[in-house]
Amino acid sequence: MPGNNKCILPSRMIIPAVAGGGVLAWFAMPWQPLPALAILAGCSALLACLLVQKNLLPAYMKTIAFLLPFSTPLPFLQGSMIRIPTEPMIGLAIIILPMYLVNEQRQANKPHWKETVFVLPLFGAYLLSTLFSEMLPVSLKFSFVNIAYILVFYVLLLHLFRKHPGLFPAMAGLYGVGLLLVWLWSLHQYAHYDWNPLVMRGIFRPFYNDHTIFGASAAMLSVLFLGQGMRKNSLPGPVTGTVAGLLFAVAVVYSTSRGALLGLLFAAMLALILALKPRPAVLATGFAALLLAGILLYPVMRDRMLPAKPVCSEPGIEAEGPAAMAAVEPADVSSLERLNRWVSAWRMFRERPLTGFGPGTYQFVYIPYQDERLMNRLTVTDPLNPPEGSGGTAHSEYLLLLSETGIAGLMAFLLLMGRWSWLVLRRWRDHPKKAEMGVALAALSTYVLHALVNNFLTTDKFAFLFWGTAAWLVARHHADGRLERPGGKAEENARKKQTI
Repeated sequence: MPGNNKCILPSRMIIPAVAGGGVLAWFAMPWQPLPALAILAGCSALLACLLVQKNLLPAYMKTIAFLLPFSTPLPFLQGSMIRIPTEPMIGLAIIILPMYLVNEQRQANKPHWKETVFVLPLFGAYLLSTLFSEMLPVSLKFSFVNIAYILVFYVLLLHLFRKHPGLFPAMAGLYGVGLLLVWLWSLHQYAHYDWNPLVMRGIFRPFYNDHTIFGASAAMLSVLFLGQGMRKNSLPGPVTGTVAGLLFAVAVVYSTSRGALLGLLFAAMLALILALKPRPAVLATGFAALLLAGILLYPVMRDRMLPAKPVCSEPGIEAEGPAAMAAVEPADVSSLERLNRWVSAWRMFRERPLTGFGPGTYQFVYIPYQDERLMNRLTVTDPLNPPEGSGGTAHSEYLLLLSETGIAGLMAFLLLMGRWSWLVLRRWRDHPKKAEMGVALAALSTYVLHALVNNFLTTDKFAFLFWGTAAWLVARHHADGRLERPGGKAEENARKKQTI
């Protein structure tokens, strides 16, 4: 790798140049922000060139992984926020990406452009919905950030994992160390408030916005480490992996996140299915039976969930349709507000099913789409001044995509998850890396279910775990070297070589 990418300055001069430029930009930022940003961009390009030249990119990505649990939002230009220190580091990785891919194109181990193609529909959905956005500046920023996460944590890591198979377990381990330190911080906070469960939501701040994203992160790490612990030759080792996996499972319970706990149970069910290795026909029959049972049991479940009395406070108004579901526990204001957000997102989608309202706009435009029968003390009427304890957006990854990017955004996201599932299921009986691929799919499945009730992919902390795990799955699939189906040319050629 050294020598393929030549920088303007020699390597020994890059660090002093970057340091000097950084200091200059720091002092110039308050009164000349645009020139300061230009200086920072030039320094970033030089630093990116150095990292590629010296083959330091794996170490750089490990550093990002360790620091992600500690990233903290701080004010930036024009009232916006930036997570320090990881978002600037992710920005540098964006500059590194084209340099790295160009360099890899010259090598025998060329990039897997085929897998990169599967993210293009999602990029297209972001760009299309941005063009029709209600708030163009907001959508431009939101789309840039999310596309950056995908480019760095999926596209870049996918190619790094192919050359460095042990990189993802190492990154996950470093992230796990950071998460454990945040957990210790939360215990300190919890004790400070006399172990009052009412403060659970905020005890992970300023590192994790609330307990749900901490629980979702712990759930994914639990599956990754337990899966690695079951393999004799895993990087952390069987004992270390199992202990770490169980520890993160305890962290899920500690977080009191119901979505994370259900996601963990769903992953356990999927892992059991993969371990049994049923034939596709048996698997399809089982899913069909579950779907039929759900359809038949739905009327009974619906009747149990319907309220004996209307939830609303105004006489003469009956709770119908989705609003009736709020009667599961009328006292649970949080659940009631979550349902209010879902109804709002669905109404927004029905109004603009093709383009949505634009990426990142939900929290600003959903106010008029709320159902009055579901409004409560956590309901937001002014997005700039939400009530104490309220926040978040649609509280559903799928509904958020529908409301902001339309049907195209959701279908593009489902296409990616379908692709990852297909890579595992089509070769789950004979692929030499099927164990690692199964672990990755089970880890991803913790969020497949949790995403019904929360949305975390817009945060760097969870974006790494989700997209990075997906990149590891795809990289492990292509590590086989036999990409054709069993019985294809690759397998036939292998048999011929064995015969010779």
